Amino acid sequence: MSYIYRVSPSEGPEAQRTNSGFGMTLALATSLFALTACSQSGEEIAEEVVQVEEVDIGRQVDVTAAFSGTESDSTAIGFIPNPNSASLGLIVSAPRDGGLDLFNADGEILNRHAGLQLSGIATAPGFQLRGESLPLVFGASSEADEIHGYAIVVDRSEILELPLADITPVDGIAGLCLLREGVGFVDLAILNSGASAEIWRVRDAGEETLSVEQISHFDLPSPARQCAADNGDLIVASPANGLVRVDTAGQVQSSRILAASGVAVGDFNGTRLVLVTNGSDESIEAFKTDDLEPFASIDVVDGLSTPGIGHPGAVAITDQSYGYTAYSAGMLAIFDNDDQRIKVVSREAFSRSLMASE
Repeated sequence: MSYIYRVSPSEGPEAQRTNSGFGMTLALATSLFALTACSQSGEEIAEEVVQVEEVDIGRQVDVTAAFSGTESDSTAIGFIPNPNSASLGLIVSAPRDGGLDLFNADGEILNRHAGLQLSGIATAPGFQLRGESLPLVFGASSEADEIHGYAIVVDRSEILELPLADITPVDGIAGLCLLREGVGFVDLAILNSGASAEIWRVRDAGEETLSVEQISHFDLPSPARQCAADNGDLIVASPANGLVRVDTAGQVQSSRILAASGVAVGDFNGTRLVLVTNGSDESIEAFKTDDLEPFASIDVVDGLSTPGIGHPGAVAITDQSYGYTAYSAGMLAIFDNDDQRIKVVSREAFSRSLMASE
């Protein structure tokens, strides 16, 4: 359970002293009485000096469902919603043993695509490739210092290698996330191995490979490994410097020292929050995206037939409908390091739990 402690000084009684002009005996008696009163009330005064108001920010939400186990950690999770049939939306995961895993909304694994281990993924569900809507997934391989692209053939649940021009960041590759998706382009935020980041634009220019272009490069306070976009800025997680919000010129907007290995940004009843996990604690921490002030601490507990999340790892949020009653307003997908499974929570239920912290 998490608390915020607010400390305020107490208003103690003002000492009253009189000089009545009586004799020495009465003056001494008065002084002795005053000293005795102070001695007797010392503990009470000490108790009044500090008044502590406990504000409970701990919350609980029931897990909704669990996906099929794959006997592998997940380093990143992404969503590929289906605008034509919400319940046919897909969820993609980057297992620690390499490649990509593709799930349906029921948690059934549809495809396991072998490949390099990916430290981060970014999905572009609405990308138009040669005039056709074809969801794309981009992955960062820190071992090979490469960015890989994949096309998802939804009808056949296929994962195809995407012909992508070479992306060669200045200082290696540690991770990536989606900065924005526009008409005919995708902007990827790529975290370098050193203390910097780059923005690369991917477009379909009608050539044999998708064209790429570096559009910015900027310094970070320290090397980062995970990131999430929020209104054109990046919130990056650094093992050395915690959580930092920066713009794409490298200007720090806010920061907070904490352990963070997974980050995801979402809108919850009009409040923009970043959810943070560290892979070892039981709770998911929520912070306001603008100033990174604490908002709530959430435990995902047992549902009707599914155990809760013991140690949350990779986390992702979507506000796109995945059908059914539970997922009509979207869902959260969280990897549980305890039993090595992705577990999902209704975004609507998660919002209700979060807003109870106000």
